[in-house]
Amino acid sequence: MGDKPCHIIPIPKRMSLESTDRPWPKRVDVSCDVACAEPLVGRYKSDLAGRGDELLKVSLIETNSRSGGYELSFDKGVLIVSASDTPGFRHALQTVSQISSEGRIPVGTVADWPELSIRGFHLNFEAYRRLDLKRALHLIRTAEHFKLNTILVEYGPRFPFKSHPSIGEADALTPEEIQQLNAEADALGIRIIPLQQSLAHLEYALKHEHLSHLRERREKRNLMCPRDPQSLELFKSLAGEVIERHPKAEWFHLGGDEARKIGHCARCKEDAKQEGLGAVYGRYIGDAARWLLDQGRRPIVWDDTLCSLPDAFEHLPKETLMTYWDYIAVADPTPVLIPRMAHADGGPRVAHDWAWSLGRKRGRISDVQIQVMRNYSKPVRLRASLGKKYLGEFEAYLGNGFPRWVRALPYLEYYQDRGHEVITSPTGMGNGDTQDGVPNFERFEHNIRTHAERCKSNGKALGMITTAWYNMPPELLYQPLIRTAQCAW
Repeated sequence: MGDKPCHIIPIPKRMSLESTDRPWPKRVDVSCDVACAEPLVGRYKSDLAGRGDELLKVSLIETNSRSGGYELSFDKGVLIVSASDTPGFRHALQTVSQISSEGRIPVGTVADWPELSIRGFHLNFEAYRRLDLKRALHLIRTAEHFKLNTILVEYGPRFPFKSHPSIGEADALTPEEIQQLNAEADALGIRIIPLQQSLAHLEYALKHEHLSHLRERREKRNLMCPRDPQSLELFKSLAGEVIERHPKAEWFHLGGDEARKIGHCARCKEDAKQEGLGAVYGRYIGDAARWLLDQGRRPIVWDDTLCSLPDAFEHLPKETLMTYWDYIAVADPTPVLIPRMAHADGGPRVAHDWAWSLGRKRGRISDVQIQVMRNYSKPVRLRASLGKKYLGEFEAYLGNGFPRWVRALPYLEYYQDRGHEVITSPTGMGNGDTQDGVPNFERFEHNIRTHAERCKSNGKALGMITTAWYNMPPELLYQPLIRTAQCAW
């Protein structure tokens, strides 16, 4: 404002404000005849109180604007806030709260709205062992302050399981703490999506001898056998308790990622031989998804194993939401491809076309892209390495520059064409990527921005949820959270 910037995050779409000499007052009078804004009147009065001696008059007015959007009009100590729904009035409050930190009442207008309906972050109690209730509540409040609206909550062994108390750990949250978590999110308009793994990443359960018979491979503790009926029953038991502690959660994430080693036990091996691994995986995940629908919850699944076994899609209810995670894309287009199905058939895990190894090509890509190629990708003759089966399934989605350039998040439209709505997932810290002992935020911020841009250009993606992995200090979560807020808005 005036000769210095007013730092509002996320940056409003349209803003024309001029600073004045009027101090921001400590007295705030709010008039409201809009039912959807009534629950926020008290917060407008308390959150906007400053130090000046004058009075700020605030009028909350209903208009026919887009969902979550709002308009502000400042004029001579009067603020008119216009919106069509509770999220819009909430977003307006967060913007005015940030403006008030300047200490002066401006004159002018702000018009703003979100482009993505889901703007979320990962609250990972399993990985972040130092993340206690106090820190979790502060993270949720910060998410709301910067206009995020979704938190994916993953407990792992830090959930207080009653049916299997031995798998809960000493630092598990209490039922009362989970109730506080729910209450805080509900009060702030934050959607909580609880996650309970259904197949892989169950080391904390399968390490116990009384559950070891469910392992797909006796010597490995991370993966259940999808053909053992007791595996699904264990998931139902654990997920049922999580649902019970989140009675208002309409969506439920069943995990399903990185189940690459199914087909090893005798039963799975025989079924895979007759029908294929896609049927083995798809039936299990489909049954879990249908059970969630019966509980009144919309199922969500990570996309990677489904992408590697496309036949599995025919067993999945169309109501199932896909969370498409890709931590490698740092620009669009990108030279790097994650060919999941080709990798399952013996091809590369992450690859780029060999032509990028020629020095004269390097000037066309950024240092961050070069870093990703060097650390995670393999140079191959890309088209030849993928095989006819992969290309027949996915080539139409790889972009016009293939094989040298690949459309970022190429499977987004593929999943939509299969009839599934999609949320994408970048990472704020993943792949174990650190620099000088802290997360490689430069790379992760490019990853977050690329996801947001692809979701917006796609036009049908529901939005994005940024994940966070590994046991880092919880304070490090705030940088990717705020970057997500800026990019996803």
